[in-house]
Amino acid sequence: MKHKSIVVLLLIILPIVVYAQTDYTIPLKHRVIQEKSLQSHKLTIGTKLTDINITTIEDNTFRLTKLVSKGPAIFVFLSVECPVAQRYTMRLKRMHTEFSVKQVTIVGVYSNENDSIDDVKTYLEKSEFPFPIVKDIDGSLARHLRATMTPQAHLIDTKSVLRYRGPIDDNRYITRVKHNYLKDAMVAVLNGKTVPVKETPAFGCTIHLPDIPPKKSLTSKIHFQQIMENIKNIVNIVMKSLKK
Repeated sequence: MKHKSIVVLLLIILPIVVYAQTDYTIPLKHRVIQEKSLQSHKLTIGTKLTDINITTIEDNTFRLTKLVSKGPAIFVFLSVECPVAQRYTMRLKRMHTEFSVKQVTIVGVYSNENDSIDDVKTYLEKSEFPFPIVKDIDGSLARHLRATMTPQAHLIDTKSVLRYRGPIDDNRYITRVKHNYLKDAMVAVLNGKTVPVKETPAFGCTIHLPDIPPKKSLTSKIHFQQIMENIKNIVNIVMKSLKK
């Protein structure tokens, strides 16, 4: 009987553990959380994005298509509380100075649920970012671009096509940077060339989005019910086999 109980317990726990396994790792190079190289929920490079309304923290609203019609746009997901994201403040300001004259727009996005509007405004007083800032209150922009980390950059060309997704560079310590992924991607897009590194895992802090309203989370609820039903069926099969 004890043997049967252990088998059943393992059958119940194993599917749940597999289902809930993390999409992140902690490599020795960064010593902070990093995305795994393959994730099913990310946008494929080359995807043409559908239009969306974007509202800055100063209540200026614009459409994505209108923004990129002027030139490429970079959405950089940031966080008030993430120390890795904070290290990129000066680097982003330098990029704005270098590329704004080439009609490239950088947009800073704060999607973390824990980053209140007041928190973001207070941080902006210190950082003095010269580019538009968005407080993604409901997480819709992060979901639209499938953003997962801070800092994380998404480069979109003038045709609303995603051309680069990943970290700004390869090291949070500026003196150790060897690859400027985002800058190299911008230069390639501006010159009509192939982006050398189209995608690489971002590192820093995970984004915690607000819960999806119930009517939008019906699919997830059904999926969970199906998993539990499958577990129940497996347990029944094993119990029957053990009785033979």
